[in-house]
Amino acid sequence: MRILLLYVLCALVLSCPALAMQHGSHDAALNQTMEHAMEQGMPQHGDHNAPQGHDTMPAMVPDGSAPDLSGHVHKEPAKDSPVASVDEKLGEIIPEGIMFRDESGNMVDIRSLMDRPTLIAPVYFTCPSVCNILQSSVARILPQMSMTPIKEYRVLSVSFDETDTPELAARRKNNYLSAMHNDFPPEGWRFLTGSKESVDLFMGSIGYHFTRTGKDFVHPIVVVIASPEGKIVRYLYGNDFLPFDTAMALTEAAQGKVGLSLKRIVSYCFAYDPQGKRYVLDVMRIAGFVVLFGVAVLFLILTRGPRKSRK
Repeated sequence: MRILLLYVLCALVLSCPALAMQHGSHDAALNQTMEHAMEQGMPQHGDHNAPQGHDTMPAMVPDGSAPDLSGHVHKEPAKDSPVASVDEKLGEIIPEGIMFRDESGNMVDIRSLMDRPTLIAPVYFTCPSVCNILQSSVARILPQMSMTPIKEYRVLSVSFDETDTPELAARRKNNYLSAMHNDFPPEGWRFLTGSKESVDLFMGSIGYHFTRTGKDFVHPIVVVIASPEGKIVRYLYGNDFLPFDTAMALTEAAQGKVGLSLKRIVSYCFAYDPQGKRYVLDVMRIAGFVVLFGVAVLFLILTRGPRKSRK
């Protein structure tokens, strides 16, 4: 029996190099494919695939008011321009003392608003497309969650455009609250603007990187979940996340639990297919893990198996 196990163990070990050779191309291109994947799963404003034009407004904005878009034109970012990205800072604490203005123009420490689980949406209020879609998604899912705003969670829309004003933030807030039939308490969803220094400090603290292109921006689409102590516990990418995912993230934030982000799971178990423009299960990577796990189990059996005592 032990000889048979040794034979199987050798066969598994010999098969690992072949799997590694077949999977080498996947690992070599992993960084590039994840960048493409982020463009699909985490759309960026300014991408030629993103909705363009000044007439694009979220379906949930009821009054049909157009954003202030004088001279606001989408441009394709230069090839040598910095890439918008998210540097996940799970478990890190957002520092105190970063000052923003609320919708009324009052200065507030943004950390003071994180006295309960908080959903943070980095946006800018003159965005004609994806930021509106993101906030429309937030407005759509909040009434579907069985959680009480203010008491159990809060939402912050934080502008990374230092030229946005409290007056504009107030108009955007009124639009989305009206779309929710004013059933959502105003103190439960705050719209904040700040100076470039405050914007850089805060966006850097959550690992959010964007690039200005004139009056436009190239930026990721993501919301950040923080605990009542300001600890970053989860990143939810894209603008089509589910009420269940959001409620679970906020519930875990109340307990201070740091969640495993979807991006990290996807980066290991899936690879991006640039032709099909979708994620595909990376069978070779998973098979390699299964083989190594089997080798480890057999090694333990061989080394720690029962031994018959000699007479």
